[in-house]
Amino acid sequence: MPQERPFFVIGQWSGPDVEVWAALEAPVDAAERSDALEECSLDAEDAFGSVEVVFAVSAAEAEAAARREAVETAKRIGRGMNSTARGAAQRSRGAEVGSHRRVLHYYR
Repeated sequence: MPQERPFFVIGQWSGPDVEVWAALEAPVDAAERSDALEECSLDAEDAFGSVEVVFAVSAAEAEAAARREAVETAKRIGRGMNSTARGAAQRSRGAEVGSHRRVLHYYR
């Protein structure tokens, strides 16, 4: 049975939707992988994308795993935020933005 190894899955994530640009084998050594991840991430960010590290047997399996994880994460986040909680979160954020605070100005 083939052993799992790290892959960089590069693309754009938008909730459960993933546009994968590439799935590249990543270095096995953690330090080398960290350096390579930083470099790949900078390149991906220039194109408004990101990089995920996925352990899989092949590049195709890594891509499929990244897609599954995106769907599962979107479901988990969506399930955890019911309409009441969303409204409360929006109200608390709105309270901070544009709130009226009394600011004293001293002129010399």
